[in-house]
Amino acid sequence: MLKIREITNHDEWDETVETLGGHPMQAWEWGDLKAATGPWTAHRVAVSDESNPNDGTAVGAAQILVRRLPWPFTAIAYSPRGPMVADHGNYGAVADALGDWCKRQFHAVSLKIDPPTTAISLSDRWQEGAHVLIASTAIVDLRPDIEDVMKSLHSRNARNYIRKGKKTGIDVRLGTAEDVDTVIDIYKKTAAHDHFPIHTPEFYHEAFTRLGKVGQLIIAEHEGEILSFMWNVTNTWGASELWAGATDNGRKMRANYPLKWGAMEAAKKVGAKRYDMNGLLNDGISEFKKSFQNVPTNWVGTYDLPLSPLFHVWEGSLKLYRSIRK
Repeated sequence: MLKIREITNHDEWDETVETLGGHPMQAWEWGDLKAATGPWTAHRVAVSDESNPNDGTAVGAAQILVRRLPWPFTAIAYSPRGPMVADHGNYGAVADALGDWCKRQFHAVSLKIDPPTTAISLSDRWQEGAHVLIASTAIVDLRPDIEDVMKSLHSRNARNYIRKGKKTGIDVRLGTAEDVDTVIDIYKKTAAHDHFPIHTPEFYHEAFTRLGKVGQLIIAEHEGEILSFMWNVTNTWGASELWAGATDNGRKMRANYPLKWGAMEAAKKVGAKRYDMNGLLNDGISEFKKSFQNVPTNWVGTYDLPLSPLFHVWEGSLKLYRSIRK
């Protein structure tokens, strides 16, 4: 029988994520940011097997974000890039146990998961769901020596632009709190140029503070001018890209090549095993990502566990809302 225990100690949760090889979006800091800036509360729970002689050892765990909904829907639950398991053969049982806990604790209408794995076995209670994070991505293996990582990059042009950037004086460094306003301004202009929505400036200031050790803001600059930035969440599982932008001058100088390489170097320095570019679409940005890794990794996708008869009503109302917004 599986037992659920909520973890409220930061250090204990860090150890659990490290032991189970959890994605950085399972880190305490990511949940803290989502709780501080949106309609979510973050709950960290460990799953243990009571029949195991080593009772108390986690066989799985998940950071679960819970959002309260208006009556009669109560709440929804989501575990970004979770849950984590010690043995993938137990994935289905761990996922079911977490869903049942969400139902008991919050009367949630559903639990959504999108684990970073290429194979999964879930019970027939689960169904494919609308994605939050994109399943198809490009990943660079950071475990070899850094010279071998460079050799592994798909495109010769990418390697050449990285070297050229250094020769032309483009410096790549970790960002500071003093850089955030400039980064926000670049991101606003990038979003207007490429037509995508972004958060408020307050959100990104909170992100810099709340993400702490798992946040890596990478800056590419030339003679003191910030040309581009990359903002990732990183732990030993790997680095996962969040937000990025470039100035017109940065695009002309192809600063994004040394920038992304610098982000990989920064991730490797803290023990990251992989660099996840977090999503491939049929667009120019994806073609740029493929110059680093041309073989996509396809995670299993997004799954929903309905926990209430109202789940399908909720899903229907969401689809209607989205259709009206278009």
